Amino acid sequence: MSLASKLIRGSALSVLEQTLKVAAMFITTPLMVHRLGEEQYGLWIVALAIIAYLQLLDLGVSFSGTRFLGQAIGSGDPNRFQATVRTLNYLFGRIALAAALTSLALAFLVPLWLSADAVLLEVRWLILALGLATALRFVTRIYEVILKSHVRYDLIGLIAIFKTVIQSSCLIYFLSLGHGLKTLLVIFILTDLVDQALLRFFARKVDPRNGISFVRRRPAELSPFLRYSVSAMMANLGHQLRNGVDPVIIGHFSGIQQVPVYSIGARFLSLFTDVINAIFGGNFVAAFSQLDGRNDREGLRRNFLKTTSFSSAFAAIGGAGIAIFGPPFIERWIGPSFAESGQVLIILTAPTCVMLAQYPVWSFFYSQNKQHWLAIACLTGGAFNAILSIVLVIKVGFLGVVYATATELLLLFGLYVPWLISRSCDCGFFRFWAHLLRHSIPYLILGVLFARLLGDYLAPDYLRLSLLGALYGAVSLPLLLLATFTTAERRLLLSRIFPRVYREG
Repeated sequence: MSLASKLIRGSALSVLEQTLKVAAMFITTPLMVHRLGEEQYGLWIVALAIIAYLQLLDLGVSFSGTRFLGQAIGSGDPNRFQATVRTLNYLFGRIALAAALTSLALAFLVPLWLSADAVLLEVRWLILALGLATALRFVTRIYEVILKSHVRYDLIGLIAIFKTVIQSSCLIYFLSLGHGLKTLLVIFILTDLVDQALLRFFARKVDPRNGISFVRRRPAELSPFLRYSVSAMMANLGHQLRNGVDPVIIGHFSGIQQVPVYSIGARFLSLFTDVINAIFGGNFVAAFSQLDGRNDREGLRRNFLKTTSFSSAFAAIGGAGIAIFGPPFIERWIGPSFAESGQVLIILTAPTCVMLAQYPVWSFFYSQNKQHWLAIACLTGGAFNAILSIVLVIKVGFLGVVYATATELLLLFGLYVPWLISRSCDCGFFRFWAHLLRHSIPYLILGVLFARLLGDYLAPDYLRLSLLGALYGAVSLPLLLLATFTTAERRLLLSRIFPRVYREG
């Protein structure tokens, strides 16, 4: 299978996966809020946010593994590939142990940030169980990295689709019967175990020579691997500070009951980011790394700029749609009491779309081991966001956290990242921004016209929102094919969607 075919299949299945996750979220979230209650649901969100910080123990190793294994595949050196697998096993085993110990420490330290004695024991069990499940996932992470390095995101997508269907079905069934947080926890852990077993099965099919092994001796390749990993970890830490600390700050300063209000609004943009990541994320790390392994610098630069034309278009279409349909949908979905969730959504949409328009920059820099400046900026931005959030939440309430996040995103991705890209691609700061705008403005104009002409028909009604959303999509898709795709790209895409028609033609 060619690299282009792998990218198309991987992206298509990843988009399908995210679509199912969105559908599952729309069904399960109101059920969880109403069945668990706002306080219990808030505890679940806070526990997940805290456990998300365990992913920082990855230290960028997963990114490094995808990049170094991808380079080994591009160079055609099997010994280099196996040496990298040994290095990954050496690191993942130790990371898993650190995650287990950190989970114990976090469970013990819960009283430092949560003073409600009535829920203390429950939160401790949540953190401990989710933390140990995360530790086990580090042990099996090697299989996911192997699949990614072979650009088999299609298989990863199939596994994730299966997990989403099973997990959501169990949630709906057991919550409808009146079960609570303990059952929710068991469902999440069991479906995660099934997910890991399937990753192992498919990874062994793709590459039967490599898998989990306990490596005692320090691998010779460890030093360059760790240098790359540290900078990748710094970038991830910046993301975690932005995305993970907000619920904790809101819960501490504004109360647990405000966490769901924030979470509902931010969830839309989180899911949209997942969709963009499914299309322009990890699969391009592996693909760009293979180009880098062949020393094809011009091809790498050309493909990056082309990819940003698509990411800009997708960000504009999705962002405009979220701003138009999000607030009335939330009002119908959860209820009028969550109207402030719509404010969260509106404030964060534009800054998030500025970031998503440039999303392929992560793959571009990671593939060349040039991510250190980006990592430092993300870490600094994340710290700035956390400090500004604390200042503003005290002054203006929980929406201050939202304004802080929006400010940090605009500064980082409106100024610094475009400047960094312009230097790396020799295209100039304003020229790169013109490139982004050229592929965004047609869809932004469409969004404005749609809101002006049909805005009066928007209402918190599922049928009306569905019909208007379908109309918006029906107009956006042809515009995307005409304004952003070239003739050759349209032909390639349609041949993958309708292969029989094109073979007969």
